[in-house]
Amino acid sequence: MKKFIKTAIPTAIILCVALAFAGCEKPKTTYEKLCDNVSYMQTGYYIAEDDNFDVKLSSTRQEELFIADGKADAKKDITLLTLTPKDSANLSKTYEYTLTGDKSSVSGSITKSRLGINMSCKIQNAAEIGAPKTLEIKEKDTENTPVKLELQDKCPAQTDANAALEIAYTHYKDAIDQAINSKTFDRECYVKLLCQSQGSDEPEYYWYVSFIKDKNDYWSVIINPENKEIVSSRENGGKTDKK
Repeated sequence: MKKFIKTAIPTAIILCVALAFAGCEKPKTTYEKLCDNVSYMQTGYYIAEDDNFDVKLSSTRQEELFIADGKADAKKDITLLTLTPKDSANLSKTYEYTLTGDKSSVSGSITKSRLGINMSCKIQNAAEIGAPKTLEIKEKDTENTPVKLELQDKCPAQTDANAALEIAYTHYKDAIDQAINSKTFDRECYVKLLCQSQGSDEPEYYWYVSFIKDKNDYWSVIINPENKEIVSSRENGGKTDKK
């Protein structure tokens, strides 16, 4: 009996302390609750180009199979390398690549995608290479010298994806807060970098942020990352408000 008491008292004390700390845990803000329902967020975007290829390297934190259903299910990090040959005849070839970051490198092969309009492959363990710097490409089973391309980081340093989400949240704050506080919020968050070409001029990049219930019911904004201003907004696929 004494042995039981000696064991039970310390256990009870530990339990009380744990419950006390749990009770002191700061409740989440509505914005933090919103962040729990992010189903797609662009975390990196790099480009390169030469006479033969357009290159895109896109990293996202997303549902493996994105479905616009208002819920953010299990998410994973995905990095996709895409090569678009300027000569369509090269789509039938297989290329070897070496992607080098500021920590290490990864190599593999890339072939025509299922859509047949470019070549693509997922980069496994992409985070281990650090910030991507260069991409070397060589046609498989040839003695050709690899072509080395410098990758350009196009994710805006002044406004990253998290900052874009917060700007969009502020725009719809009243509606989002009301829905979250009444436990009726049923929209997943989608944050993607958009490229807008201006003819021969340098392409411009904007953040697209959407709060999606389904494919026909969403609130969205387009944000200029340079000045953090909302260029346009749209609700439920209807009226567009120009800023």
